[in-house]
Amino acid sequence: MKYYQKIDGGTHISAREYDIATDTVIQEGQIVKISDGLVVAAAAGETGAILGIAAEGHSGKPDALNPNADGTRILVIDDPDVVMQCKAPEITAAEGGSSTTLIAAELASFANGDFKGGYVKLLAKAEDSANADEIGAVRRVTSFTGTSKTFTLEEGGTPAVGDVYVVFPPIGFAKGNLSEDGTGLVLSATATLPLKLIGHDRALNKINLIAGKHVFAVNS
Repeated sequence: MKYYQKIDGGTHISAREYDIATDTVIQEGQIVKISDGLVVAAAAGETGAILGIAAEGHSGKPDALNPNADGTRILVIDDPDVVMQCKAPEITAAEGGSSTTLIAAELASFANGDFKGGYVKLLAKAEDSANADEIGAVRRVTSFTGTSKTFTLEEGGTPAVGDVYVVFPPIGFAKGNLSEDGTGLVLSATATLPLKLIGHDRALNKINLIAGKHVFAVNS
């Protein structure tokens, strides 16, 4: 995750140092929380309150060039009003699509309607794809069926097996998992995350999120 701006459009944010165990491994940009008074990584399927975004890395190992690498303090962007930005998740088309449907087999068991009102963008075509859409074509999601993992789209090209799409979930979306490194959103699980989507940058394939649960907010 990258700091983008504050929810009110401001640029001045709170970032403070917090205690961390010397051997804890945290990447810059990782979503973190407080556990027993120490900064730790948020779990992939985190549902509790977060502290914020790690503003620096902490390898947990001695580093002659970075004495803080295994230190006892770490800087965290802890402002509960921060807007975070990360890469939008991607899916790969499976067989059985049509001019108005896209099926993605790797999706977890999301509920009907979870992606309604969002968008998909064609990122890359399979080598033998006959998809009539141009790379970069954006189509609105008009409905989603969870059992068949099917997006119903505005009419356009027929997705071919192996075509890759960027998914821009609808405003208010708060499901999925954190990526393995804790810096992005993936759609391989359906946890109710303490993050809420508030916007897209469809030109740059980015999504904007805020904390849905934060240790300094009343909803934590």
